[in-house]
Amino acid sequence: MNKILFIDDEKALVEMYRYIFEKNGYKFITTFDIEEALKMAEAEKPDIILLDIIIPKPENVVAEQGYDYLKKVKSNPKTKGIPVIIFSNLDTPQDRKKYKELGAFAFVFKRDCGPKEVLDFINKTIKRNNK
Repeated sequence: MNKILFIDDEKALVEMYRYIFEKNGYKFITTFDIEEALKMAEAEKPDIILLDIIIPKPENVVAEQGYDYLKKVKSNPKTKGIPVIIFSNLDTPQDRKKYKELGAFAFVFKRDCGPKEVLDFINKTIKRNNK
C-alpha cells in the first residue's frame, strides 16, 4: 500500500483528499505541524509528500513554514529521497525557482487542478519512482 504524507492546514481540503486517497488504496497520513511532519516522514517513510507552503505557526502567525520543512526533509539522509510535491497557490517565478533550489520534485497549484488531477499526478509520480 502506497503512503502519502499530506501537510496542509485547511481542514476541509485535508478531509477531501483523505477520502480520495484512501478510496484509491493509499495510506493517508497528515499533519500541519512542521516538527511532527518531520518525525512522520522519518518514521512512516511515505512514498510521496504533498506539502503546502503557507502553514500557520502555533501562535497563529501566518508563515511560509513549508520552505523550512522542504529544506529540512531534503537535508536529512533518512528522508532526502522522498519526493516532495509542493501543493500551494504560491506561483510566482521566484517561488518556482525556490521550490527547485530546495529540492522539490514538482509543484501542483491548488487553484489549477481538482482531486482527480492531483490523484492522477501522484499515481504517475509513484509509478515512475518505483521503476
